[in-house]
Amino acid sequence: MELEQSFDLRTGTEINTTLGVRFLNEARYELLANKRWQFSSGFLIAPGWSLLSAYHLDAGYNPLFRPELSAHIKFLNVVYHDISIGTAENSIIPYLDWKGKNFEADIGFSARFTNFDRNSLNYIFIYPNDLIQFHLYYRFAAYYNWNNPNIRLGLELKNSDWNYAGNSFEISWHIDAVYQLSSEWALKLNFGVTPSGFGGISVMYNRFVILAGAQYRI
Repeated sequence: MELEQSFDLRTGTEINTTLGVRFLNEARYELLANKRWQFSSGFLIAPGWSLLSAYHLDAGYNPLFRPELSAHIKFLNVVYHDISIGTAENSIIPYLDWKGKNFEADIGFSARFTNFDRNSLNYIFIYPNDLIQFHLYYRFAAYYNWNNPNIRLGLELKNSDWNYAGNSFEISWHIDAVYQLSSEWALKLNFGVTPSGFGGISVMYNRFVILAGAQYRI
């Protein structure tokens, strides 16, 4: 069996113009088996104005009809910790991923189940039917290699991330930079902006995110 693996670590800050500052710490593991079966898992710990934690499990298969296209199912658990009441959001997210030479797109939907039971907030496969929401799930990215082939710049439009799936119109704009140190190591930098009320029905305040990290490939 042919295995390709990668490990990502990144840390940074989220500045919410209404709520304050939150510190982001994330890790992710990716596995590609026989160039067909894909698996990833990761977690987020974000202390700040309130403690946020999240983790995800993602499984995919490639190729689907074409070499660039793969189908995925993602499970996401996001917990909003509070002294008086805790809330968890468990999401089931089927989506398609298209990877081109200088372009990538994820498109699907998320079924979000809100859990208010403090004894089971961190269980990812609990789906209470008290509050269910359905949202679009998407990410569109375009990349450009600078004069140096080891430097890649990207522009992303999305409402999702490793451990996040926002409302349909919580659209974020991100600038992504990658510097390839070697075939195994890469340095990464990401800066993102989420405007308040974009699309008319967003509940997101103005939000700014900056993340720096590294990737190791086996």
